[in-house]
Amino acid sequence: MILFNQQQTDKRSQPAPHQLSHPHNHFLRLIPLGGIGNVTKNMYVYEYRRSSGGEISDILIVDCGIGFPDEAMYGIDLVIPDITYLRDKKDKIRAIILTHGHEDHIAALPYILPDLKVPVYGTRLTAALAEVKLRDFGLQNHINTADTSQILHFGPFSVEFVHVTHSIPDATNLIIRTPVGIFYHGSDYKFDWTPIDGQQTEVGKIARVSSEGILCLLSDCVRVESPGYTLPERIIEDTLEEELRKCRGKFIFTTQSSNISRIQQAINVAVRNNRKIAFLGRSIVENVDVTKKLHYLEFPDIFVVQERELKRYKPSDLFLIVTGSQAQPNAALSRIADGSHKFVSINPGDTVIFSADPIPGYENAVHGLIDELTARGAKVAYSDIMDALHVSGHGAANDLALMIGLTRPKFILPIGGTIRQMRRYADMAKEMGYKDNQILLPGEGDVLEFDSMGNVRKGENIDLKNVMVDGLGVGDVGNVVIRDRQTMANEGIVVVVVPVEQSTGQVTAEPDIISRGFVYMKESTRLIDGAKKVVTNSLRLKKGRIFDWQFVRKQIEGRLEEFLYKETHRRPLIISVVVEV
Repeated sequence: MILFNQQQTDKRSQPAPHQLSHPHNHFLRLIPLGGIGNVTKNMYVYEYRRSSGGEISDILIVDCGIGFPDEAMYGIDLVIPDITYLRDKKDKIRAIILTHGHEDHIAALPYILPDLKVPVYGTRLTAALAEVKLRDFGLQNHINTADTSQILHFGPFSVEFVHVTHSIPDATNLIIRTPVGIFYHGSDYKFDWTPIDGQQTEVGKIARVSSEGILCLLSDCVRVESPGYTLPERIIEDTLEEELRKCRGKFIFTTQSSNISRIQQAINVAVRNNRKIAFLGRSIVENVDVTKKLHYLEFPDIFVVQERELKRYKPSDLFLIVTGSQAQPNAALSRIADGSHKFVSINPGDTVIFSADPIPGYENAVHGLIDELTARGAKVAYSDIMDALHVSGHGAANDLALMIGLTRPKFILPIGGTIRQMRRYADMAKEMGYKDNQILLPGEGDVLEFDSMGNVRKGENIDLKNVMVDGLGVGDVGNVVIRDRQTMANEGIVVVVVPVEQSTGQVTAEPDIISRGFVYMKESTRLIDGAKKVVTNSLRLKKGRIFDWQFVRKQIEGRLEEFLYKETHRRPLIISVVVEV
């Protein structure tokens, strides 16, 4: 394999002197705890060891994001990375570095930071949004602020931020220098040459580090299947302007609450057309407040009204920016659609604009919300019928190829995409001249071990599970609970109640059968009577006083499952309950 030239180009970019030494027995282990094979839940561990299999010296973590539940995860609110591997290594973790302020990169911090208790770094807006997330959970952790002119040192690691264009300001990629070589961590980006905030991608910085020799490029790959370049953000503003001029009622705009650039464009259109702006939904209100204080959002306060004041204005005077682009049940837009919002209702003549594509798994919910709004008389516009309403923050195939060309890495690792997207990215890299052994396609939890000779091998796999968050419960809902929820949702539930004399342990009466979501009991008398006989026969097998009720319950449930499947070809969740009387 080809070794890279490690010469430095200027003093400002040089890591500390001890980082220039590259002894042959040093190893960097890269461990994805999320963001491999899925678009969200981004978390990557850079682990430095002085020998293969030797003691861990230092750990650096990049990003700490949530994932979103799929349709089979009934009742689950979100998914977070499994940090079991890190729990006995807390003293080795030097920092968590955040690349940008989207939820799939920062929103797991409230669940994970109290456990790991390590310093966190991000650019100014990213740090502010992360602190908002922490405060929502009553946490007062300070997020350290860095800018793109700094180089941060963490033991054997040095980290330099590269400003990139994305769908949120202050988005960055990372240059991570290690004793075995340079890693370019290219999380979400595109090459937008006319960005809303006027800050273009730091192409010169990328080219400079490329001249030093990049060992591995980790690159966003989620839009590799889309040809060409991703369209610039600015085209959305013209589309909003056109739709607003046709609107005779309220104009309601929804996007993801962290999509600050998109919100700025909506504000620009509202102000130009002399409409009063109201921000509805907690996350929108919080994010607008913090970003305006930091001057990432600019607008005259005179245009803003509070939601309790909305009734004072004609519908044609209002421009509402609301949460709920993913049809979240308690978001402002969902409450407006179902008529439960205190201050806003939908009327004919109103226009609702969705400026966000559904997250995978949320498509049905979003389309259902669109139907509900349409039924109430609103004109609803969304990207399926109007392309220019949503522009991705992720680079398409040409953007991704340009990043490969700029960085010229020895190895390439696609991240932040599905398996099919990772494979397509690999095909694109091969079309650009990369060999199979230069393209790394690990699974989540697979360890990649780089040595100081410029080689890489696949190490062990760390067993990872989905850590599911349900209400206030974190990790207490596992596969067994999910399986039971799936069974109840698909097949229903049957409860068997057996009354027992407390003093004698004898069954005192006929068991009771309760069905929910399985059959309608009033119309299934024969089936319910048959089920009671099965339970009664199971109980008759026990003579005298019954002590081992756990065994009896299993026997009842097993025999009843066989009977119900034979009669209905359904397998409801069966629960037997002993009631002492």
